[in-house]
Amino acid sequence: MDNSKFLNAIDNFKNIKLLVIGDIVLDEFQYTEIKRISREAPVFICSYLYSEYYPGCGGNTVLNVKSLGGNPYPVSVVGLDSDGKQIKTTFEKLKINTSFIKFSRKVSTNKKTRILAGGVHRAKQHMLRVDYENTMPSISFNDKLRSLIKQCDGIIISDYGYNTISLRTANSIIKFAKNSGKPVFVDSRHRLNGFKNADFITPNEEEAGDLIGEKIAENGERLIAQLRKLLKLTSAKGILLTRGSKGMVVYERDKDYYSTIGIYGSDEPVDVSGAGDSVISAFALSFCSGLNSEDSAIVSTVAGGISVMHKGTYSVKNSELREAFLNDKGLPERKIVRNN
Repeated sequence: MDNSKFLNAIDNFKNIKLLVIGDIVLDEFQYTEIKRISREAPVFICSYLYSEYYPGCGGNTVLNVKSLGGNPYPVSVVGLDSDGKQIKTTFEKLKINTSFIKFSRKVSTNKKTRILAGGVHRAKQHMLRVDYENTMPSISFNDKLRSLIKQCDGIIISDYGYNTISLRTANSIIKFAKNSGKPVFVDSRHRLNGFKNADFITPNEEEAGDLIGEKIAENGERLIAQLRKLLKLTSAKGILLTRGSKGMVVYERDKDYYSTIGIYGSDEPVDVSGAGDSVISAFALSFCSGLNSEDSAIVSTVAGGISVMHKGTYSVKNSELREAFLNDKGLPERKIVRNN
């Protein structure tokens, strides 16, 4: 198989500027050692060892765009606190521009603390997650942001429900981006039908099913009818539907077929945390590098397959992606399914 078009696109990621607009949180991983069972309740008593911190939600998308070789510009609101400072420090160490992140004294940074525990010299297992959640003020759609949109190659909207981007602001941004010839990719967990006229939406099966009020079909005429319904509800041009171990489906408005993309790697993932961020990052970079939607989905499937084989949220590297296409082993297959 000639993979030159994929390799050329991956090599071109370094020339792509992507805005990542939306919710950024701090992911904390607390590692502990199990000492004994408590007398107070049937729970472990653990000794704290250390913590690791990473920007999460849209912040993980930023990290993936960067590690894949692209140039991310995060646009968000976080607290002017120690957690917000941790996000800022992480980005700046990676030479990621933070001038479009508003650090506010009026709010606390959202944080997800995952507690991992295990015995001495044993692998630590994810036992519990504690979320520190706040509703954030929306970003402003101002002249500074308009100028940045004109300079970028595409926009990712990352919406995890913390209101960092209001629907009114989001739709103003989408309209301006479309008029400026910039593709918009939307990943929204709870408000997908509120983002209108994006180029691509990237829901998983559960999110898509919730939106149309029915379980997503496996294949056939019912599936293509559901895909059309999703595009009608969102006015999007296309959809990248992620289906876990069943791969992905790509469909664009007014086509009489959809494409299925098989999985890459094992169908028994180590950890799916953050895999969706890897997928949308690779898809947007590939599409902005000139690949069509089906080929972009193949690249993003490989990126997602690499991501889920690592524990915790993982930023897929450009070299890993490139190596996969150079080796040409186990790459996902594309199948066209027509509406007869």
